[in-house]
Amino acid sequence: MIWQLSKQLCIAVAMLAVIVPCNTVRSDDLKLIPEAWDASLAGDEVIKGLVKVTGPEVKGAHDAEFVCVGDRAYIVAEVNDTRAGENSAWPEIYCTLSIVNLKTLKLEDVIPFARSEQKFENETLPVGACFVPRVLQKDEQSLRCYFASEQPGKRQAQTWFRDFDLMTRKFEASIHKAKLKTSAGIVDMQPRFFHDDAAARGFKKPAKDFGLYLFDSFKDFDGQKYIALNNFPGQQNALAMVHDDLATFEVLGHYNEPQSAALSESAVNRLPDGTWMAICRNDRGNYHFTTSSEGKSWSVGRELPVVPNGANSKPTFDKFGDTYYLGWQEATKIHGANRSVFNVEISRDGKNWQRKYRFETPKSFQYPTFHEHNGAIWLTVTQGDKDASRKERIMFGKLEEVGQFESQSGHARIEWPALAAEPAVMKVGVTLFTDRGYRLTEAPDFLIGRSFLRTGIEGYELVCTKPGELFLMTLSKPHESNRGDALRKLEFEQIDTPVFQLFPGEINRVSTWHRQLKPGDRIAMRKLAFPVLGEGLEVKLVQTQVRKQETAEETAARIAAMEKVADHALVPPVLNTSPLPEYDYEMLDYGMTIGIERTPSGRLWACWVAGGDSPAAYFVLATSDDDGQTWSKPRLVLDSHSKDLPRERSILVGNLWTDPLGRLWLIFDQSMDMFDGRAGVWATLCENPDADEPAWSTPRRIWHGVTLNKPTVLSTGEWMLPISLDQRGGFGPFKGCFPELDPMRGANVFVSSDEGTTWERRGMVTFPNPDWHEHMVVERRGGSLWMLARTAKGIMESISTDGGRTWSEANEPQGIRQPNARFHVRRLLSGRLLLVKHGNRIDAHQGRVQLSAWLSNDDGKTWQGGLVLDEREGISYPDGFQSPDGTIYISYDRNRATDGEILLARFTEDDILARELKGSKSKRKILISRPLACFAKPESAFTPIFDGKTFDGWEQSGNWVIDHGAFYRKSRGGNLTYTATAVPDDFELRFDWKVSAGCNSGVYYRPGQVEYQVLDNVGSPYGENARQAAASLFFCMAPSKDATQPMGSWNTARIICQGSVIEHWLNGERVLSFDYADPKWQWYIQLLAARGGDLTGRKGQLWLQDHGQDVWFRNLRWREIPQDEVIVAEPYFEPMPVTGQALAKEEARVKAMLEAKEKAAKQ
Repeated sequence: MIWQLSKQLCIAVAMLAVIVPCNTVRSDDLKLIPEAWDASLAGDEVIKGLVKVTGPEVKGAHDAEFVCVGDRAYIVAEVNDTRAGENSAWPEIYCTLSIVNLKTLKLEDVIPFARSEQKFENETLPVGACFVPRVLQKDEQSLRCYFASEQPGKRQAQTWFRDFDLMTRKFEASIHKAKLKTSAGIVDMQPRFFHDDAAARGFKKPAKDFGLYLFDSFKDFDGQKYIALNNFPGQQNALAMVHDDLATFEVLGHYNEPQSAALSESAVNRLPDGTWMAICRNDRGNYHFTTSSEGKSWSVGRELPVVPNGANSKPTFDKFGDTYYLGWQEATKIHGANRSVFNVEISRDGKNWQRKYRFETPKSFQYPTFHEHNGAIWLTVTQGDKDASRKERIMFGKLEEVGQFESQSGHARIEWPALAAEPAVMKVGVTLFTDRGYRLTEAPDFLIGRSFLRTGIEGYELVCTKPGELFLMTLSKPHESNRGDALRKLEFEQIDTPVFQLFPGEINRVSTWHRQLKPGDRIAMRKLAFPVLGEGLEVKLVQTQVRKQETAEETAARIAAMEKVADHALVPPVLNTSPLPEYDYEMLDYGMTIGIERTPSGRLWACWVAGGDSPAAYFVLATSDDDGQTWSKPRLVLDSHSKDLPRERSILVGNLWTDPLGRLWLIFDQSMDMFDGRAGVWATLCENPDADEPAWSTPRRIWHGVTLNKPTVLSTGEWMLPISLDQRGGFGPFKGCFPELDPMRGANVFVSSDEGTTWERRGMVTFPNPDWHEHMVVERRGGSLWMLARTAKGIMESISTDGGRTWSEANEPQGIRQPNARFHVRRLLSGRLLLVKHGNRIDAHQGRVQLSAWLSNDDGKTWQGGLVLDEREGISYPDGFQSPDGTIYISYDRNRATDGEILLARFTEDDILARELKGSKSKRKILISRPLACFAKPESAFTPIFDGKTFDGWEQSGNWVIDHGAFYRKSRGGNLTYTATAVPDDFELRFDWKVSAGCNSGVYYRPGQVEYQVLDNVGSPYGENARQAAASLFFCMAPSKDATQPMGSWNTARIICQGSVIEHWLNGERVLSFDYADPKWQWYIQLLAARGGDLTGRKGQLWLQDHGQDVWFRNLRWREIPQDEVIVAEPYFEPMPVTGQALAKEEARVKAMLEAKEKAAKQ
C-alpha cells in the first residue's frame, strides 16, 4: 500500500502558506506525514537497503557526492587505504569515482582519479591530500569531477577539476584549475583569495591556507547553477554562482555571522517567495540558519526550533517536487557512536516542518547527500564499524519514490545489540571516553580505583541520585576546553594537588576539582571535564554510552596487521644536514627538549622535539659557539615521516652524548605512531662535531625500546646505556603487539665493552606504573649501581650490586619527592652527585614548577643546596653536562605546545650551595630556541604598498628608480616617502632590502628619529657600534645578533609595533624585541631622545632613507594589527653590547648633541 498526498491538499497547503501567517495556520491543514508514521522505522528500512560502494582496499572514506545518468550512479569520494577516518593533513587520501547500476545496485567499477604527486599530461599534483570531491554532469557525454589538493601549513590549497567520459569510462589525461571570481577579479580557487574577499566585507577571523571546498550539492534555480562554498578551518561560508564554463565560481555573498559562532559546512536552498536560506554547521553549538533576499547580504545566523539538538556535522537542504527536505545531525548517540542519529524533516513552505526520516545506527549516518533521478530519491552516506570516527566506507541506496510513504505494516525496527562495557574504574590504561580511544596515562593515588563516568568527550549532563563527592578533571592551562571558570560558577573548588597527564598530549595535563552533590543536583559540562565518583556518590547520565569491545579473533587479526605496519620503523632514517628553509624556526610550532652536550673543543649541541609529543614528532639540532649565548638555526633534522607510510613514523625521544673518545653520539628512538609495542633505539656518531660541516654516520639500531638519557661510564671502563621497553605495550591500534617481548618490558641496561661497537643486554628492573621509565644510572663509591626512574608516583629507585645483572625491588628513594616528570642525575667532577628536579625542597614539589638543582656528598642519602633554575610553570625535561672548568649546563623546555621554548641554565656547584648565582659565567633562562610559526601571519593578511612597477603612493625627487621590481636609490636627491596613508598605530611591515658596499640606509616608521637601520655591517664604519648595525633601532637599541646576509644579497625584514612593544626581524630571526614602557629600558630611550627620537609618536609617514649610497627595497607590504591580537615582548631579549672605542665615540656624540641642544635653548 502507498500513502501519497493528494494534489488538492498540496494546492491548499501552498495557498494557506501564502495568505495565512505561520503562527495562525491550523496544524491539520499543514500535515504532511500520515498518521502513525514512524520516522525511525522508515530510516531503518532505508538503512537495510544500502550497499557499499568503496573498494575492498579502502580503510577510510568520507564526504561522498554523486550524480545519476541513465541507469547508473556516479559517486565520488575521498578515501585512503591505510587507516580509518580522514584528515586534510594525510597525503595518502585520494579521490575515486564509483559506478553503480541503479537496477541491480551492483558496484561495477571504482576508478581513482586524483592522488598526491600524480602526474598528468599538463600538471603534476604536489604532495598533499586530494580532498572533498564533487561531481556534476557536464553534458550528455561527460561528467566533471572537482577536488581540493592541500597540504596544511605548507602551501595554499587549490581546487582542480578533471572530466570523465561516460562512453569510454575514462578520465581525460589533464587536470585544470578551478577559478574563483571575487570583487578583486578572477583568481585561482585558493583559500587566501576567498578570505581576502570576506575580510573586505568585515570578516575578522584569520586566514587558513587549506580547507576551501565546494560544499553542499549543486543547485539549479531559474536556469542558473549555484553552490555553497566553505572554508572549514577558517569558518567561512558563501553562496557562489557557477559560470557557464563550469570552472569559475563567482562569490555572491558571504554568511559568517555571528562570528562568535564557528559556522561552516552549509546547505542552501530557496524558499517559495524566492528568499535564500542556508543552514550552517556550528562547531560551538547548534546549527544556525541565515537568509538573504538576493544571495548577497545575509542575516545574522540564529537557531530555529526545527533543529533542537544539532551536532557538529554537515547538514542537507534539498527540494524534491514541491517539498523541501532538511537533513541534520542530532547530538544523540547510539551506543556512544559519533554522528549516529540523522533526521530528515519535510516542509512545503520552509517554515513548518515534520519529520519523515530518523536514521539511528551505531555504524553512524553522517555526511549524506540526496539526489532525485527519474522519480526516485537516491542517497550516499558515510558509515563505519570500529573506528571512533566511523569514517570507513561509503554506502549508497534508495531513499524513496519522490513524495511517497511506503507502508510500514509488518515491518520492525532494527535491534542494534548492546555492547559489553569495559569497567569504568580509574587505573592506568583504562579507556576514558565512549567516542575516543584515549586511555588514562596517570592519576593521583586518591583517584586510582574509583569509579568514573565514561561519556563522550564533547560533554554530558548528569543528575545526582545519592549524595557524595564528585571529582572533575579539566585542563590546567588556558584553552577553549578549560572548564575552570564554569566549575567556579558551579561552586567546585580546585584541589591543591599536582597537575597530571590524563591522556597523551601536552595540552591534556589536568587539574582536579571537587564538590559535594546532593540528590537532584544537575551538572552539565562541555569538553573537557572528566568525572570521577567519590565515596557513596551515585549519579544518572542523561544518556549512557558504552564502547564496543574486540573479539579474540578481531584482536589477533589486528595484531598481525599492525606488526607488519611496525616493521616500517626498522628502516634507518635519513639525516637531513641541510634542513633550511623547510625546518627554519618560522616553520616550527612545538618544542620539547631532548638533550644538550659539549664537544671537546667547546661547541654546544642542543636537540629537541618538533612536531609534537605525538606521532608527528621529529628531532631538530642546533649549535652554539659562544658558550650557549647565541644559537644557530637548525643544522640537523631527523624526520622519518613519509607520505608512503601507512601510519606516522615518529622520532620522539633520545639524547646527545660525548663519549670518552670525543665522539658525539645522537641517540634516538624510532617507532610507528607514539609506540608500536617495539620501537627501537638508534645511534649515529659524529667524529668531527666542531667542524663547519660535521659528518654523521649512518644510523644503526641498537635494540628495541627507547632511551632518554646519556650512558654512564663505569669504573670498569664499560659504558652503560639505559633503554626502556615500555611495560604498557603498544599504544592505540598497536596494543598487544609483540607479546614475545613482554618478558623484557622494563627498565633495561645495556653494556658496551668495546667503545660502543656492540651493546649487550645485561639486566632489567620493572617499576609500578612507569612512564617510559626515563631511568638514569650512577655508580656509587662502593661500586653498586643506583638507578632512578620516572613513575606515576614520581622518582623510584633500584640498586644493583653485580654490575647491573640483577636489581633490587623498586622503592621510593628516601627524602626525594618529584612529580611524574623527567629529572636529571649525574656524577660531577668533584665527586658529588647532581640532581635536578621540580620543587624548591628536596622532599616536596608543586608539579612542573620550580626546577631546582641539588648536590649530595654521600651518594644520595642527603642533599644540599636547592638553586632554583626557573620558578615558572610549564617547565620540564632537564638534561645536562658539566664542562671541564666545572660549569654545569642544564637544558629544559617551557610550555611545549604554546611557547615551545628550549632554555639553558648555566651555573656552578658553589651557586647550588649558595642558592643564588655567583659565578661569572652563571646565568638563567638563556634561550636556545623557540618555534616561530605562531608569529608568522599569512601573506593574505597583508596589503602591498609597492606594486613593483610604479611609484603610486610614493613621492621622491627623481633619484629613485624601479629596478627589477625593486626601489633602487641610484643617486643623491633625498628620501622616498610613502604618502598614500599614514603608518597605522599598530602594524606589521614586511620588506626586503639589499645594500651596496659601505651602504648606510634605513626605514623610518614613526615620527622623528625612529629607524630600522639598513647597513653593510662589514663595510660601513657605522657597523662597529651594535646600536647602529643592521636591524638596530638606530641610536637606541642593538639587535641581539648579526643576522645579515653577505653584502649584495637580499635580506628579509619585519617591523612589528603594537602599543609600546617594538620588534625588528631580520632573515627570519627576531633580533630586537622590547617594551619601551618597561623601566629597564629607560636608559636606551633617553639615548634615543638625545638624538631627537620619540617612540611615543604616531601617525607619521613611512620613508626610505637616502644616505648617499646605493640601496634597494622590494616587496613592501603591511597589515594593521587587530586589537584582539597581542604582541608580547621577548622576555629573554638582550641587545648586543657596545664597548671600547665604539662606546667612547657614541658617548662623545651624545655629549655634543646635548651641548648643541643646550646652546640652542639659550639662544
